[in-house]
Amino acid sequence: MTVINMLSLGESGIAVADEQSSSFIRKYNVAQKLQLFDDKVVYGGSGPADIIREIYEQSKREIQELKKERGSLQLKDIYEIVSKVAINHKNQFKNRILYSNLGITLDDYITGTLSRNGQKLDEHVKAYAGNAIQKIDEEWHVAALLGGFELNGDSQKFSIYGVDARGFSFKISRPYGTIGSGADESDKVLSSYIANLKRDKREKIAPHEGLAKIIEATNASARLNVGVGGTFSIVYINPHEVIIPSEDNCILATEVVQGLTHALLDKDLAYNMLERLIFKQEDFEVVEEELKTRTKDWKLLDRFLRGYKE
Repeated sequence: MTVINMLSLGESGIAVADEQSSSFIRKYNVAQKLQLFDDKVVYGGSGPADIIREIYEQSKREIQELKKERGSLQLKDIYEIVSKVAINHKNQFKNRILYSNLGITLDDYITGTLSRNGQKLDEHVKAYAGNAIQKIDEEWHVAALLGGFELNGDSQKFSIYGVDARGFSFKISRPYGTIGSGADESDKVLSSYIANLKRDKREKIAPHEGLAKIIEATNASARLNVGVGGTFSIVYINPHEVIIPSEDNCILATEVVQGLTHALLDKDLAYNMLERLIFKQEDFEVVEEELKTRTKDWKLLDRFLRGYKE
């Protein structure tokens, strides 16, 4: 259970993720869902936290090996590696399930012949194996977003790729991507925002506005989806640097956007606070104290953030 959101601002990009993972009876706010590849590509994985971590670590090893051979890699190269690793991981899981329950491998099932002795598979075994594989395909909700830079004429553009272990991997044509159980609510916010921009403005979104919208989208998912929650992780990336704000700065930025969304904060003030918290990474305590003095009704905002209703 998760939500991963990425937004291209044109020459820079933003990724936001929640930290909640869950089992059948518990939830854990410990998952690190945003990671970096090659210090310039941000990876956000959706699915069981342990599997997402395994895919990331295996992909990172293969990326490092290929980089040694080629010297440098493009975003598409990294995307192809992650896509291959995700698919292989799912197929290895199928292989383990089949071998554990039937004593056959995935290759045996595909060919219909036992590799160890050349015998044809029994029809009942084939049917059981087919049902097991179908169940895995239906329930294997493992996906990822990759964000990084590609050449666009004389400049570099932040592009987003979607990776799905079921094989549905592709470059995303719109300026944003969202995955996970909370993607439906985030998509409502981001799609509405992009649709209301003029076409030329979609290629270069103002950083403060984009940051506010992608956090608003993640807030919406956390508010309405049972599998989304915890403290958000935020990554801002441009061709020259990657900014990963502190946990406290991310918390306050999330609260600032809540105030803006519910008309309890002036837009200019909210954008100023977001710039200082995320882009400049100022001390959150300093920003919070100034927020208290510059907000029209701090008591009302404070009560709202603590869950009071009017």
